[in-house]
Order: sequence, then structure tokens, then C-alpha cells
Amino acid sequence: MAIKLIATDLNGTLLHQDQRFDQDRFKRILMQLKTLNVPLVLSSGNQYAHLQQLFKNVMSDNLIVVAENGASIYAHDQLIFDGSLSADQQRQFVTVDRHQPLFKDAYVILVGSHGSYTEVGAPDKLVAMARQFYDNLHLVADLTSVDDKIKKISVSTQPAQAADLVTQANHYFGGQLRAHDSGYGVVDLVDQRVGKLPAIQFLAAQYGLTAADIMAFGDGANDVPLLQYAAHSYAMINAPAEIQATAQHVTTLDNEHDGVLATIEQRVLRSF
Repeated sequence: MAIKLIATDLNGTLLHQDQRFDQDRFKRILMQLKTLNVPLVLSSGNQYAHLQQLFKNVMSDNLIVVAENGASIYAHDQLIFDGSLSADQQRQFVTVDRHQPLFKDAYVILVGSHGSYTEVGAPDKLVAMARQFYDNLHLVADLTSVDDKIKKISVSTQPAQAADLVTQANHYFGGQLRAHDSGYGVVDLVDQRVGKLPAIQFLAAQYGLTAADIMAFGDGANDVPLLQYAAHSYAMINAPAEIQATAQHVTTLDNEHDGVLATIEQRVLRSF
């Protein structure tokens, strides 16, 4: 069956380590996919504003952006899905959940529609690193003072402890919020409706597609549900072995050598 939608993770998958990518090759592929009426979905834990900046030179009608681990979906620069936390969920986290033992020593960032927010006193090194990935980062005295619609809550931990934090958080929240391991020691908390797989399923419903029509790429734990769902799934060759085991295929090239673009050219665009 022909592939009718392609979804790709960004960090460690489409993007090089320095967050660059081959823009000319990407634009050429995007144009060819448009001829075939195949949308390309960029799926990331990053904010939409950050992704807009990264891809500003290659935006196209058939490029869809899934941001904040599925909390926002944009097509034609228009928000078509909003999975923001409710006001009650936000209030519960900053007044009660934030102070539970599992978050006691955590570095927390609230990611909102208009900016990102963390507490004064966070280590300078962490703040400097966060500014590379979180746009419009504000340091506030108290997270209860934040007046913004929150898309997700990012919690930093040691990379080796992220999986345990995901398990603990999902047990603690009991389905009210969902924890995702976003890689690099970051665990994202989102509304229980939100995730990379639900985002692609939402788009599949909009386009009248099934899993058999979808190609997907990823390299991390938060990509696994989508890799297991899509009939044409590819784990990156640079992904850990346990991630590779969840996909139908493994790319020949890693992210530093444009493994996603090469696979699309070979598997989807051979006639061009």
C-alpha cells in the first residue's frame, strides 16, 4: 500500500546533533512529497515557536508541526489541536504536585503559549542550556504566579533516572497527566489525551488514513508507541537497541548523515 503520511521525530532523528539539517535536500523532498499529496509531520517535544525558527526557510503547505509532545498541532501556521492543561491541572501541579517527593530536587519548566517559566535559583548552567530549547524563558519567584496557558511541564533529571521518573510520575498522576521520556534527561508531563501517537492518530482521522498508510521515524522512548503503530516504522541506527527492537525497520544511515531523508528518497520517492 502506498505511504500517505510521513511522521518524523527531530532531535536524534531528522536533525543533526547541532540541530541543523540539509535544507536544500529537505525542500526538494518536501516538494516531491507535495506532488504525491503526502504530508510530512515534524513531531517534537519542542515549542512551536522554536520549531518555526528552525524550519522557517522550508515551510510548505504539506508540512505539519506537532509540538510540545503532541500538545499542539499546527497546519498552515494554524492551530488545529490544542491539548493544553486545564486551569485546574495547572493549579494542582504548582500548588500540590510540585512539592511531592518525586519532584523535590527537580528543575521544572512550565511551557506555555506565550513563554516558558522556571523558578529563580535554578543553576546557571541549566538555565543557559534550557534557553537553547525553550523560547522566551522567564525566571519567576513562584510558579503559582504564572499566568499563561500551559502546554506541558518539563522536568529535568539525570538521563539514567528518567525511566524511573516516568514510571513514578505515571503512578502518581493515575492517568490525569501522562509522563513521557523526551530524552537527554527530560521528562515531559502532558494532559492524558496528549502524545506523539495520539497526534498522528488525530491527523490520520482527519485524512481518512490507517496505520498501514503511515511511515514513522524515531530514536527515543517517547517515539515507541508511534513506531509500534505505524506499519512502515523506522528506528534510527543511532537509537538504542531496545528502541530499534520496537520498529519494523532500522535506517541504514544515522541522523548525522540524514538517515530520514535518505530513507524517504529510497522508499517513497524512487520514481523522481
